[in-house]
Amino acid sequence: MRTVPLTMDRCTAVATHWPAERATLLGRLQWHVRTPYAHALLVLHGDEPLAVGCCLAHPTSGRITLLLTVEGPLAEHAHTTLAHALRRHLEAQGCASVAVVAPTAHVPRWTALGFAEVGPLLRYADGRFVEASRDEVLPLEPHHRLGMLHLDRQASGEDRSTLLMEHHYLGTVYLEGSRVRGFALPLLGEGLIVADAPAVGLELQRWLFPLQDHVLLPTGNHAHTHLVKQGYGIAEVGMRLVRGAALDERPGMYYATCWRVL
Repeated sequence: MRTVPLTMDRCTAVATHWPAERATLLGRLQWHVRTPYAHALLVLHGDEPLAVGCCLAHPTSGRITLLLTVEGPLAEHAHTTLAHALRRHLEAQGCASVAVVAPTAHVPRWTALGFAEVGPLLRYADGRFVEASRDEVLPLEPHHRLGMLHLDRQASGEDRSTLLMEHHYLGTVYLEGSRVRGFALPLLGEGLIVADAPAVGLELQRWLFPLQDHVLLPTGNHAHTHLVKQGYGIAEVGMRLVRGAALDERPGMYYATCWRVL
């Protein structure tokens, strides 16, 4: 068993090992291989893939964004080997915190590797959304970016500037005078919405729901009461975990989080 970097020429063949999600997986693998601040690794037995994993590094924090194993007797060992390799890569990049969102059933795997539970990730789906109506919501323009990045640092406790700037296309902001009070990036993962007050965040949500039928949110979010009132079903889909320094997050500022479960 050996761990090697994933290269572009192997992405298509690797994705075929997970046929149910091949198309989406292929795009994710190719993005991680092409992106300078991201990384992708394979665990091989001979020349056959046993596991594939991806991560991305911010200036002082990082995230494991994907870890899939091929079913078989070596799956558990391959998962552990790859999780260690991804974590070591991020720490070598200067990441004092390494975060992951794991399926609930896999949480013991991650706590055994030194990760601590932060809290569940919830999926809200299939409710009745209210139509957007506020004139304060505008397309994201270059002069809004500093306000957007400031809000995101407050919410996430991370400097995710490069990632957000890469996914700003079709973004919107909630502008009060010249002040950015919230923003939405529908093309980043499962969609990201950050706002400084419920009225702002819920209005931005109304621009996302016509595009998808769900949002992912941590416990402690301020959209919960409204979404329950509108008939959204709630399911715990995973656990948020971190190894190293705890992130100074403000979950109440999230109205959609972009990180899906591994």
